[in-house]
Amino acid sequence: MSSIDKLIDNRDFFAFHIKGNKSKPVFSPQQQHILANKSLYSLCLIKKGETSFIINDERVQVGQHHLLLTHPSSKVNGASVTKSWDCEVYLIFFSIDFTFKLEFQKDFFDFTKKSLALDSNHIFSLSAPDAANLSNLFKQFIHYDKQSGDYIFKPQIIKSLTEVLFCEIARLASQNIKNIPVVPSRKREILANFYLLLKQSFRREHMVQFYASELGITPKHLSVITKELTGKPAIELIQNVLVEEAKCLLRQGLSIGEIAKQLHFSDQSFFGKFFKRNVGISPKEFRQKA
Repeated sequence: MSSIDKLIDNRDFFAFHIKGNKSKPVFSPQQQHILANKSLYSLCLIKKGETSFIINDERVQVGQHHLLLTHPSSKVNGASVTKSWDCEVYLIFFSIDFTFKLEFQKDFFDFTKKSLALDSNHIFSLSAPDAANLSNLFKQFIHYDKQSGDYIFKPQIIKSLTEVLFCEIARLASQNIKNIPVVPSRKREILANFYLLLKQSFRREHMVQFYASELGITPKHLSVITKELTGKPAIELIQNVLVEEAKCLLRQGLSIGEIAKQLHFSDQSFFGKFFKRNVGISPKEFRQKA
């Protein structure tokens, strides 16, 4: 695998702007492989025209001003996309881990919990002003995401735009979901509650037993659910969040000892071993490369 492939494979957020060129494939073979094998949510906004693609062996067609929400259990066939000559689509894929990198408050997760617990795909019909506003946000995000790594303030701009984009999508989706008779999947509801609890408690609580106890289930049951729905056991999800927070704090210039204290490791040495085991390099080496 090339260095570019590794970079793509390690990402947990993908954004695409698709236009009605029938002769050009929508996704590269590498992108198709990743989208088929990673556990991702997706949001598809049809700005104009029509498009269709196969989800779980069923062809789904969407038209102008529609917003389609799919879940990780939904397998989107990237090679199956068909589109009208005037089609223009914005499409994003993201893992639920991605949301932990954003500065959302608890009420945002409470607000979107119902949609995270859904066990099916939904197509929402948006008003023309809402669709135009959302497409402008997508356009800005993709513009800055394409800029080179030395583009000044690129990470901060991307982060801010993503937070605005997610909040707007959550607002629109929640408005539509209120009008849908929803029976959430019990497993997805547990997963959503686990992520909400993890967001609040990961700095202090590192063990699966704590989260399972709070959710009223056994640690084994929790891990079976997370493995089934995300492809990862609960302990790996907890460790991933800790690693991402540690990386963020290292980039901010905090001392390794202070980071270990903030993340409630017993000491600096234990934190260093944890970080190297999960990242492959020491905290000091990561900071030098960041």
